[in-house]
Amino acid sequence: MAITTRERTELRDELVGQGYSWEYVDEWQPKVTLYRHRDLLNPNGDVVSFAGTAVNGLPGNPDYVNRKARLGMRMKEPGRDCECPDCVERFPRSVDNGPDPRVAVDCTDCTFVARAETKTGALAKLRAHAKIH
Repeated sequence: MAITTRERTELRDELVGQGYSWEYVDEWQPKVTLYRHRDLLNPNGDVVSFAGTAVNGLPGNPDYVNRKARLGMRMKEPGRDCECPDCVERFPRSVDNGPDPRVAVDCTDCTFVARAETKTGALAKLRAHAKIH
C-alpha cells in the first residue's frame, strides 16, 4: 500500500520528534534492533521485560518503528545521554546548565511541554502527546 505525500510528511515529522533522522523514511533498513526505554508490563502490572532489553530482528519499516517508538522502543540504547521522555524520567539531570536551548511548545489541555531541536520536531511531539488525551 502506497502512502500519500501528506502521510509521508506526517510520518517523517513524528519520527523526527521521536529522535530519528530526517532521512529515516527514505533510507530505512529491512531489519533493526530496538531497545526498550521503559519496562514492559503485563496486565497485572508485573514486569515482563526490563528497560534496556534489546529486541533484535524487528521490521525497519518507518510506520512500524514509529508505532514502537510510541511504546518506548527506540534504536538508540537507553541512558543518560538519551533525550526521550522515558530516559529523562529514569535518569534525572542533576546539573543545571541554564535554560533549555530547545524549542518548547505547551499543550493547551495539560501541563505537558513538547521540546525538540526544531519547531517541527516539537509540534510532532505535541501531536503524538495529543493522541493520549
